[in-house]
Amino acid sequence: MTPLLLPNEILSMSAQAARLLVESGDGDGALLYLALLECGGDQAKAAARLRWEDGRLRPAWQRLAALGLAQAPADAPPPPLRQDERPPEYTRGDIAAAMEREPEFQGLCRELEGMLGRVFTDSDLRCAYTIYDHLGLPPEVIIQLTGWVIGRERRAKNSPAACPRMPQVQREAFKWKRLGLDTLERAEEYQRRQEAVDQREWAVLQAVGVTERRPAVEKEREYIAAWIGMGMSDELIRMAYERTVYQKKAMNWPYMNKILLSWHGAGYQTPQQVEAGDRPPRRQAAPAKAQPRDFQPSPERIQKNNDWLDKFLEEQQKGGD
Repeated sequence: MTPLLLPNEILSMSAQAARLLVESGDGDGALLYLALLECGGDQAKAAARLRWEDGRLRPAWQRLAALGLAQAPADAPPPPLRQDERPPEYTRGDIAAAMEREPEFQGLCRELEGMLGRVFTDSDLRCAYTIYDHLGLPPEVIIQLTGWVIGRERRAKNSPAACPRMPQVQREAFKWKRLGLDTLERAEEYQRRQEAVDQREWAVLQAVGVTERRPAVEKEREYIAAWIGMGMSDELIRMAYERTVYQKKAMNWPYMNKILLSWHGAGYQTPQQVEAGDRPPRRQAAPAKAQPRDFQPSPERIQKNNDWLDKFLEEQQKGGD
């Protein structure tokens, strides 16, 4: 017999969140996200619900944070590189042989030098070969990745001439590898999602009380990306901010994140739904007691009755005569 599902036993997930989880191919991340929904966004309860060891839980948190679906716990350090993520110690001879034997890699390096505006040093070439050989990212994805890092660097420094160093590109490449961004289509989809965050970033910062225009810092952006991934509108974000300040007397990003996670878990999409969900049910007003009727006749009615009685007695008297 199928169990009856009551309204408060049904979890809702945005289609965007479902797509991100499916595309990531990370089962642990999906399970952790479901646990978060079930526990109303409470990170400690979600972790306790799964009963995973730290070595399994932390990578799942990091995956959700990278997807913009959750905020990793503040006390969780970045996960250490797995053994297969530790880059080999390429020698100058290894790089020279690769430049000679692999024209594709040689052409890639020339392209990256043009994008970054400098001739590569041995260190730069080792970074490029790590991305190309160890991570195995296709050249077109590496070019897309480098252009993305350049754009982020120029935006962060508010300078059209700023260019990152190759170690920065390599760090982003490891992130893309963990996210499974190993095709041009996946990389472009990821960039579209990040651009959506860029477009709303300032509006969200305003909603949380920032008055001087500036780019979000890394931690703020992680929260913003998570909220946008959950489909939260600026109005809901503003409402959560007001409740946060009311409770904490100041802006508190983790506390506000818990509020929005709980609303997302409850399926709230509009301020009206939040208000209705938070407001206690109205008590039905008791039916008004019937007021006792006043049977005291009016003076007009008394006079009318007297006139009728006088007329009746007069007619009775005539009949008796």
